[in-house]
Amino acid sequence: MSVRVLLFFLVIALSPVASSIAAIKAIIPDYFGQAREALARKDVDAAIHALDGAVNANEDDARARLWRGRLRADRNQLDGALDDLNAAVRLVPNSAEAFAARGFVHQKKGDADGAVADFDKALRLDPDNDLALYCRGLLHGQRGELRAALGDLDAALAANPKNAPALQSRAHVHMLRNDFEAALADFDAALKIDPNDPVGYSGRAGAYFAQKNYVAAIRDYTEAARLMPADSRPITQRGFAHAALDHEDAALADFETALKLNPKDIVALLGRGELRRIKKKWSDAASDFSSVLAIEPRELRALMGRASVFYAQGDVEKALTDYAAAVTNHKDYAQGFNDYAWLLATGTKDGYRDGAKAIELATEACRLTEWKNGAYLDTLAAAYAEKGEFTDALKWQKKAVELATEEPEEVQRDMQSRIALYERKEPYREAVK
Repeated sequence: MSVRVLLFFLVIALSPVASSIAAIKAIIPDYFGQAREALARKDVDAAIHALDGAVNANEDDARARLWRGRLRADRNQLDGALDDLNAAVRLVPNSAEAFAARGFVHQKKGDADGAVADFDKALRLDPDNDLALYCRGLLHGQRGELRAALGDLDAALAANPKNAPALQSRAHVHMLRNDFEAALADFDAALKIDPNDPVGYSGRAGAYFAQKNYVAAIRDYTEAARLMPADSRPITQRGFAHAALDHEDAALADFETALKLNPKDIVALLGRGELRRIKKKWSDAASDFSSVLAIEPRELRALMGRASVFYAQGDVEKALTDYAAAVTNHKDYAQGFNDYAWLLATGTKDGYRDGAKAIELATEACRLTEWKNGAYLDTLAAAYAEKGEFTDALKWQKKAVELATEEPEEVQRDMQSRIALYERKEPYREAVK
């Protein structure tokens, strides 16, 4: 560089023009720095606000669009997130991260096909994109495609072994495959990454529960409840673990506590209702089941539970109404058809029995179970007996006895006794206990 040129640059550097440029640069906001600082203190709203400034300054700033889109998605601002990520994909069409993030938004909006399409594009650009692998694995799991789900989650964890949500999701897939030891191993690994994650403790408790290790389940549900004291769910589930151990008082206390936290906790209402039904507190049980049905009118367990309570109270008409609702709304639930048929065939209250209808319902229960359930064949026989067709009643009763070898001896004796009853051409009547 010549002396003349060097002097020229020195003059420019020391001139008022140069100092003005420096001053202008000093007042340009560092939007990304502000966003990073906000995220460091976990203030997502402030981070979004900083990125608003970046987008306002340049609406084609792909990085700002991607950042803001992901943060909006985390805040469930899904329409705004989709606008940002559409822009990011348009501006940087070879960005696996942008496609993965947009797929995540489609997934949250319930657009599974759009989500899978974006995840597939992201993985063509970057086969190790763990967000796309993880989210696509979740979608496969939701569709019951367990092998594909496991493949994606394995790949996501190979790309990022510290992805605790992926470990938890893979654990749930293992549970659906009845591989509880593998599920426990994944939950353990996730909890090592984040020992204060209540979801990890709750999930592991579920795996213990499935193994009938109720003591360990109670321990983990207790820790989950400690970590999220405003959430009724781990306390509710702990109640079922106590119930499995016949700790009825502890179970009832848990259901009561859960319902104080969330009076609309359907699972807790069902649990308490069932305990009350077992204790023959009929009115209280019916109240719990009715509370569930006020929230979810088609809830099967509440319909069946309340029907049995009404029957026990001698209110056959209400019981039949609930059974009818159960089979109307749950056409693949064999027990609903069976119990409805049993009441129509064997009830002691005159005016409500209907042999023809009972045959129709019991036949459907047997069809749904491929004619392999002895108890349902017992009901079919009772239905034929109520209609006065004792030849068919005897045929199905003998078949029921043949298939009932796994039933308790008392039940087998009861079923055997009905053969003699039908031979005498007498229908069976079941008194309410």
